[in-house]
Amino acid sequence: MDEVQQHWLYALSAPMVSINPGAGYLEPAFYAGPSPIDLDGSWGINDRDQLFGMLSLADNGHARHLNEAYHQWARCLPSEWSRLRQDLGQREFALYEFASRTFGVCGVGGIRAWDLGRMGFLLRCGLRNQWIDLSESLWLHSRLALRARHHYDNWDTYLNGFLAGYTFWKCERLPAEQLHRALALQTACESTQLVVRTLAKAAASLLEPLPWDLPLDPLPRPDSLGVFEWQ
Repeated sequence: MDEVQQHWLYALSAPMVSINPGAGYLEPAFYAGPSPIDLDGSWGINDRDQLFGMLSLADNGHARHLNEAYHQWARCLPSEWSRLRQDLGQREFALYEFASRTFGVCGVGGIRAWDLGRMGFLLRCGLRNQWIDLSESLWLHSRLALRARHHYDNWDTYLNGFLAGYTFWKCERLPAEQLHRALALQTACESTQLVVRTLAKAAASLLEPLPWDLPLDPLPRPDSLGVFEWQ
């Protein structure tokens, strides 16, 4: 896999770079410096096995709370959507309304990019911490790429899906009676806008040589992954 293709894989976690000052968009190990990255406090990850255990969030992360809402918005007629909302509880109503507002920018993939982007971030941190090597990181990244291209049509919908997921993550622990208003206001808050501005500033130069449909050479699964299974 050549350097441009590797850069495409690292771009999956570009939004995480915009959240973490000092990180490098194209740095395989996220930060150029040699110091380990502390993943214990925020992730509870201290070693290779714990890193592999966390990768299940690529398929079973925050997006699971909204996948059905995005699916229903894509398939329902307006009258069907209206009837559907009438049977929802307060929390589910807030989630379905959020999906209806964000579907236009992220599509049926919804907020899956939030989960995929964060797993890319963990893989790059795992490389910095020497829990995995480069060949393992690239192969695991290629699994993320398959998922991203299945759910999204272009970089815009992918990045918007990440940002929608970031919004949801910041509000998900709120009581049901506060969730609807919080989700509606979150996109305008300063911390979210800072991420948007930082990412937008870098995205043009970063993604221009990395078209969404860039061919990616298939990679052999490293034997060093042992019994770890991931499609």
